[in-house]
This record gives sequence, C-alpha cells and structure tokens, in this order.
Amino acid sequence: MKRLALALIAVSFVATAGGNAEAADLAGRAPLAPPLLVEDFSSGWYIRGDLSASLFRRAALGAANTSYFAPGQWVDLNGTRAGSAFGGGLGVGFKYKWFRLDTTLDIRSAARLSGMAPPNGDWNDPGPLPVPARTERFSVTSQTALINAYVDIGGWSGVTPYIGAGLGVARLSAASYSSTPVPAAAALGELAVTPALTSATKWNLAVAAMAGVSFDITPQTKLDIGYRYLHMGSLRFADSTGGSYRAGPVAAHEIRVGLRYMFGDGLGPVGQ
Repeated sequence: MKRLALALIAVSFVATAGGNAEAADLAGRAPLAPPLLVEDFSSGWYIRGDLSASLFRRAALGAANTSYFAPGQWVDLNGTRAGSAFGGGLGVGFKYKWFRLDTTLDIRSAARLSGMAPPNGDWNDPGPLPVPARTERFSVTSQTALINAYVDIGGWSGVTPYIGAGLGVARLSAASYSSTPVPAAAALGELAVTPALTSATKWNLAVAAMAGVSFDITPQTKLDIGYRYLHMGSLRFADSTGGSYRAGPVAAHEIRVGLRYMFGDGLGPVGQ
C-alpha cells in the first residue's frame, strides 16, 4: 500500500509540474493572429467601364512653308476653334478604405480643330486677297493610358464624393487636313488644298485632374459620374510637299459616366 501511495503521489506531481510548465510557456508567447482569408485580399479589387464626352480646348495652331504660303517663318492662326469627341474606356483598380488606385485605357472619336490663315502667310499682306484668306481644318484622335489615384471624401447613404489625379501617356494623331479659301479669296482664284499628311502621330506625357461622385447601386456596383481635365501635350506633323503644322496644347474637359464593380463583398479590406 505504501508503494501504491508513493506511485500515485509521483504521478500527480509530474502532471502538475507539466501543466504549470505548459501554462508558463503559453504565457510567454504572443497570441496567434487569426488566419487571413482570401476574401481579405480579393474584396478591394474592382473593374470599371466608362463613357465620356470630351470638349476640346482651343489650341494654338500654326503652319509654315505650305504650298499656299510664301516660304518663311511659322505663322500663327487666328480665330482658332476646337470641337468635341465621344469615347469610352476600361480599367481595373484596387480600393483600400478611402483610397483607390486604378489604371484606365480610353479611346475617343476625332475632334475637329480649325483656325484662320492670312494670305501668303502674312497678316500684314496688302492684298488683293482678304485677311484672313483661308480656313485651316484638321481632325485629332486621341487615346490615353493613365494610372489614377483617388481619395474618397466621406460617404453619406451610399453617396461618395471623390477627387483624384492621373499620370500616363497620350497618343495623338492628325488627319483630314484641308485649307479652304474664304468666299472673297475663292472669287479671286484661290483654290482649296488637301495635303497628304506625314509624321502625323505623336506620343506625349498626359496628366489629368478629376472630381466626381459615386452612388451605390448594390454593395458591389457603383455608378460613377465625374469630371476630368485632361492635358495631352502638343502635336506636330507635316505633309508630303514640305508643309509643317503644329497644335498645342491639346487638352479637353470631359464628363464621364461609368460603372465600377467591386469583387468580394464590395466593401473593401477590413470592412471598408
């Protein structure tokens, strides 16, 4: 009986010592973090699609050494005008709390630019041709690829205003150049000219500033209505007879309407 009692006491002592050691070991360790779920990473991603209307700003236009100008310096055109264009874009991005980052690709229809030119390239020409004597017209198409950053400014019942900025590249192309005499010049024998353009495409740095409002349609789907000012640099091109032309800066005020679809729960990481 004494041996059995001693054995039970020994077993009890070992068990107690082991439990105390394990408790001390756990007390010295940091608590384990909960495992990260795939949704924690996926719920911030989104895709977007936009339609845009672009009102191009009047650009400074110039020409030199054309077939209807006397050889000499660049001539600035007066009475410049710029048209509008329509387009669309696609993008993919990521949202974290109040911050968003996305990349977008946009294409636009051709916008018409025009200006008035003097006879023989001289605004002080004594005549007999009228001043101005010709109307210069050409179209510009543009495509842009931008990386954009946005800051959401609060949120009220599913309505979230934001501001943002973008940086990227623009591809500008000129086409359909025509020089048409005004009626008084045409009556004196001036003819319309449609030069064949060369070197009519240029890549430039593009910058943008944005502001807008998004509306929750569902937790995953947002309606985005925004304004963007887009600066796409200057454009120079030539024609096959040695004429040179310039336009710039090429810039536009844009209204954009689109949809964003958030993957996951639509709230972003950490419930945002």
